[in-house]
Amino acid sequence: MRNLIIAFALMFSAVTFAQMSFSINDLDLNNPMNSEANIGWFMTDDIMVSLEMTDWDDFNVGARYYTGFCDNMFIQATTVSDLDVDGEREYSISAAAGWTKELGIWKLQFEPMVVLDDIQDFTPRLAWGLRFNL
Repeated sequence: MRNLIIAFALMFSAVTFAQMSFSINDLDLNNPMNSEANIGWFMTDDIMVSLEMTDWDDFNVGARYYTGFCDNMFIQATTVSDLDVDGEREYSISAAAGWTKELGIWKLQFEPMVVLDDIQDFTPRLAWGLRFNL
């Protein structure tokens, strides 16, 4: 029980003092409401945990590690949870690798990346995102 309290205190302190981040990925300029958006917390300077929800049944939880290699390169893994038509939950894991580039406008950043939507179905695609850190 003591270890659980210590772990909870460490997680709470990391969330309390961490930097918050918002992101929009694959921005659809014709229909912006179809774009993917997520909210993230920097647990340390190098690790960010993010959450994306389309509704209460479909959500993504991801973790991103900034390597410091090649000017802010990152590697990201995301668990995708979807509720299918039969009411059964389906899970998949996606991965991404890319760079975070400062745009010089407030704290807005541009993120080009290579994405695998499902690591079992190896079909990489190019994507991009905009991130805003608070």
